[in-house]
Amino acid sequence: EHKGKKIFAFPYKLSENQKKEDFYDENGKGLKSMFLKAPLDYFRISSRFSGRRFHPVQMRFKAHNGTDYAAPHGTPIKTTASGVVERTGYTAGNGNFVKVRHSSTYSTQYLHMSKILVRNGQSVSQGQTIGKVGSTGLATGPHVCYRFWKNGVQVDPLRLKLNVVKQIPKENLANYLVYFDTMKKRLD
Repeated sequence: EHKGKKIFAFPYKLSENQKKEDFYDENGKGLKSMFLKAPLDYFRISSRFSGRRFHPVQMRFKAHNGTDYAAPHGTPIKTTASGVVERTGYTAGNGNFVKVRHSSTYSTQYLHMSKILVRNGQSVSQGQTIGKVGSTGLATGPHVCYRFWKNGVQVDPLRLKLNVVKQIPKENLANYLVYFDTMKKRLD
């Protein structure tokens, strides 16, 4: 029951290779949002996405295309959605970073890490720890700069309406509905 509404939630794997079940309702609609709200469990937003922000290291105004989440050094950083690690590395500005591709539309990037815990090409699941908070690159203190791409353009994730929920693909829906019907009869 959620907000006074009864919802059926059944665990289902789309393939035998899938490690963990996802939960779907009676129509095959996923019950989990594609993205977590933030890459950390406990944090303070120290700087928001902005077209004009005073950069504390470079001492000038410039665009800030990410959201900074301040947290103690070593705090686990989680990927906000399942995907494939597209790139890991180090640059002078970003410090240690990880970029994850979630779909043909969405990618996320996590900057200034003290430690990277994944490698290029690795599949990651939503909520998986991919690194640790640090202050590498152009940073004044420990935080993660969370960058969010939609169709190749950096956007503010806090302003997006991300109601993107996984659906069972059409080719799997008939099998799921048979499974659901069997399970529901057992419950009834």
